[in-house]
Amino acid sequence: MEERLTMLEVAVKAMQDKKGENIVSLHIGEQSVICDDFLIVSGGSHSQMDALLDGVEEAMDRAGYRLRDREGSSDGGWILLDYSDLVVHIFLREMREFYDLEHTWRDVSRTTY
Repeated sequence: MEERLTMLEVAVKAMQDKKGENIVSLHIGEQSVICDDFLIVSGGSHSQMDALLDGVEEAMDRAGYRLRDREGSSDGGWILLDYSDLVVHIFLREMREFYDLEHTWRDVSRTTY
């Protein structure tokens, strides 16, 4: 469990350093086998999304966490980074509202940073 929190801490700090907006983690592990946590952040522009992407990837790599897969792009308004136990979602504000993962997973434990 402590490793899960360390992963979240590394990714959250990287997001905060890049001025990510509305950072929220959803602990879905008790209801899903996908992963333990979703970490969601909004960017105000495509370039900020790219900065968030770079910041998270660099910080996670330095901490020894290996990226398993990446989906999406800033041009599409959504980027997913799969670190196995942690899945990071980087959204443009409008796309985050459209997908509304917080509502879909409303019954899980949530932390706002």
